Amino acid sequence: MNFLVIAVLFSTKILTAQTVDDGKKQLYYNRFNSSKETLKAAVEKKASDADAIYWLGQVYIKQDSVAIAKALYQKALNEGVNDPFIWVGMGHVELLEGKNAEAKQRFEAAITASTKRKKENPDVLNAIGRANADGASTVGDPAYGIEKLKRAAELDEKNPAIYVNMAINFLKQGGEKSGGDAYEAYGNALRIDPKYAEANFRLGKIFQSQNNKEKFEEYFNASITADPGYAPPYIELYDYYSNRDINKAREYLEKYIANSEKDCITEFLYADYLFRSGKYQESIDKAKAMENGECNDFPRLKVLYAFNYDRLGQKDLAKQNIESYLDNSKPDKNYKDDIMFAATLFKSMTGEETTAIKYLQKALDLDTARKTRYVYMDTIASLYKKMNLPLERLNWLQKSYNTNPSPSNLDTYNIGDAALIAGNLDLADSMFSKYKVNYPDQIYGYLGLAKTAIAKDKDTTTGSAVPAVESYIDVLSKKDVQRYKGLIIQNYGYLVYVHANVKKDYEAAIKDLEGILTVDPENSYAKGTIDQIKKVIDANKGGGKAKPKA
Repeated sequence: MNFLVIAVLFSTKILTAQTVDDGKKQLYYNRFNSSKETLKAAVEKKASDADAIYWLGQVYIKQDSVAIAKALYQKALNEGVNDPFIWVGMGHVELLEGKNAEAKQRFEAAITASTKRKKENPDVLNAIGRANADGASTVGDPAYGIEKLKRAAELDEKNPAIYVNMAINFLKQGGEKSGGDAYEAYGNALRIDPKYAEANFRLGKIFQSQNNKEKFEEYFNASITADPGYAPPYIELYDYYSNRDINKAREYLEKYIANSEKDCITEFLYADYLFRSGKYQESIDKAKAMENGECNDFPRLKVLYAFNYDRLGQKDLAKQNIESYLDNSKPDKNYKDDIMFAATLFKSMTGEETTAIKYLQKALDLDTARKTRYVYMDTIASLYKKMNLPLERLNWLQKSYNTNPSPSNLDTYNIGDAALIAGNLDLADSMFSKYKVNYPDQIYGYLGLAKTAIAKDKDTTTGSAVPAVESYIDVLSKKDVQRYKGLIIQNYGYLVYVHANVKKDYEAAIKDLEGILTVDPENSYAKGTIDQIKKVIDANKGGGKAKPKA
């Protein structure tokens, strides 16, 4: 369509409408700065253009400038632009502020005001659905959004965006059906318009969240085929391949940049590519060029510096930059990964374990996903182990174990080991017993039980550890005598000491020594000690007082 021709033929009002359409199209393609400038021009041309004001506010919201969007909508209301779309825009802001009741009142007023001949305006209903689709799962009322979008779909059968917004709301609802309902809604969007790239892209995002490479790549590529100018799938594929195949990643990055407006984000992505290519100094130089230009306040530059300095072995500079970023920036989608980087960095630096723990606990406060929460907890526990604080280590391992729905054999053993080191021998015994029951073919439960039993009889005054040590020797002997030869001899040595010196059961001690000779026929200790014990036995028979030296 030739917009210039239409502009000449039709009125100024139509020209403004086309300009707004351009801004909406740029917003769809994620060209936010271009969209903002186009829509600002439209508002400057006609301050009462509710459509332009609404969509300009949507751009601000997309750019996380909610306060600016709020001010824009409030200014319009103060100046008498009492239009349903302005009410919906303000309601959208209120949802993001957690004011659900106030937002719903605005939405209902907008529906009432735009209803004609008992038919609601589907664009208003879709805007309400879009507002409820925005933000995290705790933002808005997705059920309400779905209700309005279903009615919008009845009134407008040709708008694929309605079904995309519906799908997002389904996903926000969660539950067993949400994925299937979202999948069907995206399919309906593509039925209406097979070239609606966003629907395929968002289908890919569903499978990406499931780590299903075959399916997410299929849908991302389908999005590219449908509309090569739609940039979002390129950057997702770049992210995926950037740590796997840097040459393939570069191809996707080049396509992303070619189909995006040149801004600080594209500049940063090129610097990021240099880092991932192993060109650390070049990446730093690029970041410095950005810092000395219009992108001097781009927040993730400090993260990039930290990554590069870490790879170059300049840990102090890496620490300085990542701390500055984490302490002065609001959380974004990468924040938890950045915290894990910081924790790993500080963990490698002597004396920085407490700093690492501080950031891991900060991540715990932000993250509600059970899977990642117990990873943070395990990392904190490992730091306390490095700091030789056994009680703190045990505390965090227990938190992790109780959070993890499917603790592994290693998780079970680590709790037992931490309890043993911390002196909580009853807990150690319980965990190692659980390990032995759940993994009877592995040696580690028997090992843990033997160590715990020995710890309980610290001075070997009762000999109570003998059964556990005998069980451990038995499982080692059945597994692989040659592989575990040293352990078998060591544990037989413990039994010899207890039987000979504590229990005075010399026959049992000789049996233990013969066990050593079974795995090591030339063992001098076993041969010599057997001779000594036999002399003791003979002396005792004759009334002597000889003692073995076991």
